[in-house]
Amino acid sequence: MVTHETVSYWTVCWKWIFPYPCKKYRDEWCYNFKRVKEYRWLFFCYNNGCMDGEKYTWYSPCVNVFGTETFYNIKLCFKKRKTPSGTC
Repeated sequence: MVTHETVSYWTVCWKWIFPYPCKKYRDEWCYNFKRVKEYRWLFFCYNNGCMDGEKYTWYSPCVNVFGTETFYNIKLCFKKRKTPSGTC
């Protein structure tokens, strides 16, 4: 199931030349994946997730050198809504 959430985070804001901590908000789309398989190559990962019979694919930065790993029942949130790329 896809949910739309508003999350808060702390950042640095500026007033003239003075930095100060401030709280900001952003919208995120969250997915409860049944399975996500991560394929790693140096500093980027190709991800293949399955949720409600639909397949989602995306790239993301990562720090592992090479290999694959599978995650089960994982919730991931993104700034933009993902489009299904097929069935799984």
